[in-house]
Amino acid sequence: MNKGLFILILFGTLLLAFLYMSPVTPATSVSGDEETIAVQQNETSENQGDPDAMVDEALRQLQLGEVPPMQGILKIREVAEKYPGNVKANFTLGMLSMQTGQYAKAVGRFETVIEQQPENADAWYMLTKSQLNIGDTINAKQSFKKTLTLVDEETGNEYKKELSVLE
Repeated sequence: MNKGLFILILFGTLLLAFLYMSPVTPATSVSGDEETIAVQQNETSENQGDPDAMVDEALRQLQLGEVPPMQGILKIREVAEKYPGNVKANFTLGMLSMQTGQYAKAVGRFETVIEQQPENADAWYMLTKSQLNIGDTINAKQSFKKTLTLVDEETGNEYKKELSVLE
């Protein structure tokens, strides 16, 4: 029995030594990695002409933590500067401005969205909230009235509860 135990321990030790000394190889071949890089570069070049896709990519990178927050925001700002009337870039920047308490900037962003899409109820509602936060209750009331004309009754009632100060 001692001889069998000795052989088992020796075999286990040799197996561990073999596994430890074995070379580590990547799961995919180099050509697979090159293909992946080529696909990513192709997607990036395809997105270069599509401002909405560029905003989506910047938001994706922000959400996954691939880039620092300010770098992601700057990418979206670049889109807004290159395409001043882009709804997605301006709406996103407006929302980010609100999150950081920059309500005056948010007002400008939402106004740009509304110039492009006058029937955008979300933009009108966010404009209302931004105007209210900077103390512009007169314009906030007008924006709120417009918002209520663009939403269904249920949503309008929810908005009225949230912004009862404008009633």
